[in-house]
Amino acid sequence: MKKLLVASLFAAAFSVACSSQPVETESNPVPDAHTAEMALDWNGTYEGVLPCASCEGIKTTLTLNNDKTYLLKEVYLTNKPGQNNFTTTGKFEFDAQQASLIRLDEKADKRVFFVGENMLEARDAETGKAIEGNMNYILNKK
Repeated sequence: MKKLLVASLFAAAFSVACSSQPVETESNPVPDAHTAEMALDWNGTYEGVLPCASCEGIKTTLTLNNDKTYLLKEVYLTNKPGQNNFTTTGKFEFDAQQASLIRLDEKADKRVFFVGENMLEARDAETGKAIEGNMNYILNKK
């Protein structure tokens, strides 16, 4: 009886291991169900100082809500505090082609962020690719 049980378990394990799985090729990518939206705890508040062409930086706070709305607060770090503070609210969505990216709506100039574990990285708005250079584009989760 034990031999029959062991043989049955071995056969079942072998058949599962050898089952036909879709093969990923360049022309036929296999969809990954582990998207940033599903796999990461993306909602919350992220903070950091992003680069600025005409000031010392932009203190940025971005809050992502479960209902896919956001609150973006930006403070331009200048010698005249309080003059360059901006608050924007709107909606965002996960990119259909690049599931680890979120795209803010037109109110925030359709900015793009890569969603990582406890961080967001500002990306090129048109391509979604990382911005070249040695400047910091990271917002860390609070």
